Amino acid sequence: MPALALECAARNDIGRRANNEDAVFTSSRLAAVADGVGGAAAGEVASQRVVESLALLDKSRLEIPLDAALENAIAFGNESIGFIAGARPQMEGMSTTLTAVALSNDGTYVVANIGDSRTYLLRSGELTQLSRDDSLVQDLIDAGHLTPEQARRHPHRNVVMHALDGDPERRPSTQLLPALFGDRLLLCSDGLSDVVDFDTLRELLLRHADRGECADRLIALALESGARDNISAIVCDVVIREDLATAWQDPLTADHTH
Repeated sequence: MPALALECAARNDIGRRANNEDAVFTSSRLAAVADGVGGAAAGEVASQRVVESLALLDKSRLEIPLDAALENAIAFGNESIGFIAGARPQMEGMSTTLTAVALSNDGTYVVANIGDSRTYLLRSGELTQLSRDDSLVQDLIDAGHLTPEQARRHPHRNVVMHALDGDPERRPSTQLLPALFGDRLLLCSDGLSDVVDFDTLRELLLRHADRGECADRLIALALESGARDNISAIVCDVVIREDLATAWQDPLTADHTH
């Protein structure tokens, strides 16, 4: 039975940092970028824990709607961050951003976001930012105190207002929207979006049909543009797959004998 699926190319570069706090995950139905918050202890542990939780979700049979399952997986990752931080004082204060897209069996995107990593959708030549930054400068933009261009140069542009830090009150914002064959998604950490502007992102996503080549070029341009942070980029194309392996297994119809 044909179904929509994601075909993804993921790239990550340490940039000019001493360690890499970004983590990425891709499958035929789920993509995610997590960015350990700079300056916090063990950000790379926090980002990896959340991504590992999403990897478990990717292997699961769904017994609840996908949006609730995704929120639960993120909550589990957040809980593990809190557990580790409580057990290891040297890791107290670690946290991570997260942006994730899951593709449901009925062709719906579930987009989850907390922090300032981003998800973009390219559809019919138009680029839209699906996620909203949980950042100081975004709050200032919303209040009318900054323009988006001013925000890109603001000295506090990397101040994140919300992230996954083990506090059970930390929850991502989520939204559902229809997926279409031919869509292209870009998920990235702020190492890319801080230095490559919106119009250039759109141009590169349109120019490079090969998603691997596109992801490579995005990373290269971020480095050429002076990125100092870790850089992650996932380029996903929505395709039609003929096999059922791409679908989330429905417990009401799946074979439970194995």
